[in-house]
Amino acid sequence: MALDRVKNNRWLPLLKSGSYLLPRWPHKIRSGSLVGATKNRVGPMLERRPTPPSAIPLQKIISSLPRLFPRSIEQSCCDYRDFKADPNDLQAQLLSSLPFFPVANDGKTAKIVKTPVDDQGNYINEFTVYPTHPNSSTPMKHLILVHGYGAGLGFFLKNLEKLKLGKNDWTVHAIDLPGYGFSSRCKFPFRFARDPAELVEQWFHSRFRSWMETKGLLKTPQNNMVVAHSMGAYLTALYANKFPYDFRKLVMCSPAGICSSDPMLRKSHPPWWFQKLWDRNISPFSLVRNAFIFGSMLTSGWSYRRFGSLLGSKSSTGARQFEALHRYAYAIFNRPGSGEYLLPFALKCGGDPRVALEERLFNFEDHFKAKCDWLWLYGDNDWIDATGGERVSKLLGEWKGPKSAFNLIKDAGHHLYFDNYEQFNSILEREMAKWDS
Repeated sequence: MALDRVKNNRWLPLLKSGSYLLPRWPHKIRSGSLVGATKNRVGPMLERRPTPPSAIPLQKIISSLPRLFPRSIEQSCCDYRDFKADPNDLQAQLLSSLPFFPVANDGKTAKIVKTPVDDQGNYINEFTVYPTHPNSSTPMKHLILVHGYGAGLGFFLKNLEKLKLGKNDWTVHAIDLPGYGFSSRCKFPFRFARDPAELVEQWFHSRFRSWMETKGLLKTPQNNMVVAHSMGAYLTALYANKFPYDFRKLVMCSPAGICSSDPMLRKSHPPWWFQKLWDRNISPFSLVRNAFIFGSMLTSGWSYRRFGSLLGSKSSTGARQFEALHRYAYAIFNRPGSGEYLLPFALKCGGDPRVALEERLFNFEDHFKAKCDWLWLYGDNDWIDATGGERVSKLLGEWKGPKSAFNLIKDAGHHLYFDNYEQFNSILEREMAKWDS
């Protein structure tokens, strides 16, 4: 029955037509192989530089299917069945790989919280980690983790696991943006080319601020540090300019939309039809949702490469977290589309901004309203152009206003918080410690 549904799927003509098929999303492939990842097929993976979103030729896909999608059909069917039974359980399974959840341990307590953000039943999903025995002699400070496009709070797994809570005076809040992850997935009320981008931004900002207000974070904004990645950083930068006093520091992690890439460095341009799909929000997530029992197998084309480094761990925890991260990624990719439909409002096909924030926010000092300090972090092998963040950081220093710094994470690509979580966590802990002095 499921196979018949796939054969009759409305996306099948797209799979048969044209010389290209699937969008290629940015990733980093390391040398070696994913040994033990699955009892099925996993081929060698070659080192290459991460690239912006593009398209993969159909002929290349057909010849490379076993290597591109290493999850077996049997495993994919099992994941589909588990998702249908209870998708929230796939999030719980991932987070239960942490040593302090669901049972407190090592001085840390954690819980999953769903906070209402409007009067229509919508909520923001959050995983919060706090000291089991808080330091009563100092105010509690808050580290807020905001993911990027298509992602979810679970991608911060190694940061949640390893980050220290200062002197028992820090709480970590990892959130799913509205319409992402396991936050509520309401119907996205906007359409590209009909509605202005400012309305879409306001939709996100109002819900994020409602979450902060409900959590009591706006009462002590001087104790709030936001760490935002990619599209989440893009949205948060705009938020900081709209609500200048809501947090004290913003850490911009490989932010999207800061500047346009150098056209001389682009090897090719996406085909015209791929640009149409981009603007109409037909993405790899659309394919996963319509692949039914094969959705997890399609997801493995990204997740096995993205999280494959966990298999190099000498402990069994790495293999467990790898498997749980894949199933979690499949679960959030397979949930109804909502917040992801922001993409064409913010970025053009290929990843360049519609309007670069370097020009929109940081062009004139009297237009810049944000009062928080800034830290710009990029991977040293990032596909996002780091020179934009470096220029903005230098400009903020010249304005003599908020402090700003720039840093590169070694051996990391766009997902720097995961690729080199040791250095990334060390930088965050150093920033946190400054507030304890």
